[in-house]
Amino acid sequence: MCVICYKPKGICTPTKSYRGLSFNAFYKAIKKVDSDEPCVIHFRLATHGSVKRANCHPFYDKETNTYFAHNGILNIQADRDKTDSETAFRHIFVHYILKYGLKSAETFNAVMQVRANTGSKFIFMQGYEVKMFGNFQPFEGCYVSNKRFLAYHGESSYLTRKGKYSSIAY
Repeated sequence: MCVICYKPKGICTPTKSYRGLSFNAFYKAIKKVDSDEPCVIHFRLATHGSVKRANCHPFYDKETNTYFAHNGILNIQADRDKTDSETAFRHIFVHYILKYGLKSAETFNAVMQVRANTGSKFIFMQGYEVKMFGNFQPFEGCYVSNKRFLAYHGESSYLTRKGKYSSIAY
């Protein structure tokens, strides 16, 4: 299962190494993120789409200036070699955000319909505005989609409000 970590503005990035997570390599890159900006971090376990940089969250839509990350499996057919997450973001959520805005009831209802019966967790970020859907758990001043911190090798990526973006394989 993937892990999403949301670091709010004013919170420092966690500094410990956790079970199986190659945190040292990740932390070396992420420590450049200022504590005065929010940050979304995603560790991916590939369930849909191949293991490649293009399938690593967070996904970005330039027209809405929105970043999106997802933890879970959705009941939708993924496009070709893309993830179910990116398919939902690009074909459903972006349209609602463009038409109604991220904080609208219409976008909320679309998100809840896609999440229905999946237990999935979503996070959207526009500038300093962040919307989380699902049960995110507090962790060292941050919020995480789960606390399993898996013992496997995978991909990780992060983004910040200032547009810094990186991907780390470990």
